[in-house]
Amino acid sequence: MSEFRTGLRRVLADDALLRLYCAPAPQNWLALGELARSDFPGDVLALKRLVADQPPDWRARDHLAEFVVRPLLITFRGLLARGFLPVGEVGVELGAESSATGRIVVEGIRPATGAEVPVAITALDGQLDELAVAAVLVTGDERDRIRGAFDEVVAQELRNLSVETAAALAGDHPWRKFLHVVEAGQHDVLRQVLRAVRERSARCRRERGLPRPLVAVDLDFCAVHPEQRVREALRRVGGIAEFADPDRLAVLPGLYRSGWPSFLARNGLRERYPEFDWDELYTEFRRNIAWDGEALRTDVLAPGIKRYVRDLEQAGARVVWLTGRRNRVRAATEEFLTGCGLGHLDLRTSDDDPARSIAEQKVAALREFREHELVAAFDDSATNRSALRSAFPSALVVPVRAPLFTSDDADGIATFESLPHPVPLGRGHAREAQLSHATSVSALRVGELSTRPTIWDRGAELTAADQARIVDALVATAVTSGRKLGGEVAAGTDPVRAVWQVITAKPFGASRSAYPLAAAERDLRAPVEAGEPIRFVVVGPSLKQDGSRLKALGGLPDLAELAMLVRLRQLDAAVRQVHPPGVRVRALTDASHFRFREPHRCAAYHQEFARQVAAVGAEDLVVVEDFDDAADAHPACGDRTQRPDLLRAHRERYETAFAGLDIRRNPRAVLAEAATRDPSAPGQPRFAELFRSVLHAVDVPCRGGDPLAWSQRIYADPFDLTDRDVPPEVRGARGELLVSAWHETITYLANKHVDADLGYEVLWQDDVRMSLSIRPAPGRLRFVPLGGSGVMPWHGTAALTANQEVAVDYAISLVDQGFRPLYAPGTPTRRGLRQPWLMAPPHLLDGSGRPTEALLSGIRLRAK
Repeated sequence: MSEFRTGLRRVLADDALLRLYCAPAPQNWLALGELARSDFPGDVLALKRLVADQPPDWRARDHLAEFVVRPLLITFRGLLARGFLPVGEVGVELGAESSATGRIVVEGIRPATGAEVPVAITALDGQLDELAVAAVLVTGDERDRIRGAFDEVVAQELRNLSVETAAALAGDHPWRKFLHVVEAGQHDVLRQVLRAVRERSARCRRERGLPRPLVAVDLDFCAVHPEQRVREALRRVGGIAEFADPDRLAVLPGLYRSGWPSFLARNGLRERYPEFDWDELYTEFRRNIAWDGEALRTDVLAPGIKRYVRDLEQAGARVVWLTGRRNRVRAATEEFLTGCGLGHLDLRTSDDDPARSIAEQKVAALREFREHELVAAFDDSATNRSALRSAFPSALVVPVRAPLFTSDDADGIATFESLPHPVPLGRGHAREAQLSHATSVSALRVGELSTRPTIWDRGAELTAADQARIVDALVATAVTSGRKLGGEVAAGTDPVRAVWQVITAKPFGASRSAYPLAAAERDLRAPVEAGEPIRFVVVGPSLKQDGSRLKALGGLPDLAELAMLVRLRQLDAAVRQVHPPGVRVRALTDASHFRFREPHRCAAYHQEFARQVAAVGAEDLVVVEDFDDAADAHPACGDRTQRPDLLRAHRERYETAFAGLDIRRNPRAVLAEAATRDPSAPGQPRFAELFRSVLHAVDVPCRGGDPLAWSQRIYADPFDLTDRDVPPEVRGARGELLVSAWHETITYLANKHVDADLGYEVLWQDDVRMSLSIRPAPGRLRFVPLGGSGVMPWHGTAALTANQEVAVDYAISLVDQGFRPLYAPGTPTRRGLRQPWLMAPPHLLDGSGRPTEALLSGIRLRAK
């Protein structure tokens, strides 16, 4: 057995995700067969203990799914993909009081043959069946609900596999239906369209008056799969056994005659029935396809289409359904699309006009979008695609070949699915944890991410000495590199130009186009010639955005805020090489200025932030002031006692402009209408854009169980309130979220207007206005303290790159990627979780979860 254990240890050493879910024996563990055996009821007492010791507020089936089933899936998937099978017993690791730790214990591994894989998977699936039956007796839950929770995990863990991993898991077994692969060519095409839309949208932002990007998508056999209608149409033909029982067919026919020969060939029908007139049968088949409302409701969406439409819209595209369906079925089609959560898009149907082909009508319909330019079109008809390419030569026209049906083109995409970014671990694509580099939670496929609740016990609590070493290492390297950067400015350079070159250097993320030398002359000449420190003013920090738990898991500053302060130390050190007085930074905290926040949350955050200022030695560099206190102290600012009346007036102005709008009724259409009625003054944020940001900052109550899972379900598609496949309680929570975001956005904007009324702009007139925005207003100095995506430190969670560089990312993505938590000493538990001080990639922790020497001594800021 020793060689089998050695092999297991080698595999675990090479796979961080597998280490998270699998442990080598000996451990404190219970064999899987002891939880539920074929000679049932098995050791129900052991299962009862395991369920009884689940985390507070968890449902038993969810606990079993996350702490037993998911570890089993990941362990077997990881071993089988490498060509191994477990040897000996497989069990559940137990912690204190017989609670499941979320790891599977394996005694050893051996090479597996291809024939053994389906046998092993079938046996494991049988054990899940037995576990579900046993859980019924222990929990009183329904078997189908329990097994459904298990299958949900199976489906998630077998999605987005690499071709090689899927091949390793292939065979005749119960999980075959869950194996899912995205073709590389399909992924590339869909990403190419998104890039084209983003590039066009960016041009539209730069050059007013340009046509906005438009994407057209066909419905039948493209975005919508009419499988049941096709089966019924074949059954009505009669005379052919395979038509009477379409399950016997290898593939179903598509809509067009050009795909009919392929259907016959792939099913061997001409050879089997040479006596039939197959051209006549095609005509009969087409005639039998039903188009009434009841039949259309049996259609299903193409895999990935909903998510892809959302991606296109987020990239800036207007998406239109461009279908050959006739006008007479328009109402039924709209009803179907609304029920799927896609009813907000334009729908263009066709006439029964013998003088104009469907292709001609599609071209004409697109030309009606005079303020838009077609960037891409998806269609399953070669005739339609040819017409679209001729009419719109610069557009990407993509063939679609639904996998269930024959088509007139062997090429093209099969579905609208692409691989998520970052690619999920354990599927054969990536071996190491990656940052998302997303600039918004909406850019993540939140609904597809794993919340990995077992991960919170797989990190470590830092000691005070650990924290001190990390801070000292960061400060030392930052100050040294800052001095070097400033020292590289050529001697004899005009002092204002020298300072400008330093403060707009790459480590600080500045944009010289937004803050050109002329702006520096305006702002810097006086303090430089007077030999005084250069004074900056920045709005922030506010509060850690932990309301949904998807961005951060607690309300205190973490290493991200501290690293921002270290970056300011680096800036000061660099400037001192060309201007010895250095810089001073005035931070105007706006925690409860634009949106109400409970005083205790603000106090806790800012007390800790003040401690961070002292820890990095920035007391003489950074002054933190409350936004409103600073205004009260400034003689040119208006009287704050006027604020309530002014705020009420501006709120009423927005509410009057938006009268009759209810965000819960077709949210996207309502938001678009709000954009046209927006009463914002020039230079103020626009309502619709700000709403999308505030939406991801609203507090979402946790309903028990996995603290991330409830928010994940809501934010999987927060605008979708109509999809019949989404549970009513989730749709209801999404509606409440939208209403809260609507009111908070109005409050935020009203406060911005009140600031203007009271002349708050004088707060930064005498200093250099520092902006943390990726796209700052002209004349403001962009400052991106941690580089990368540019997410503000308080909008995310601190993390380290593979090279020990401090970054910030969203908690839900870090967890999905298997980053491990490192906690500050004494961090309390809140809502079932402790807030990590940072998240580290697994290779920077040792076997016990402690930080390695490379982390403690090699941590640093990003170079750009």
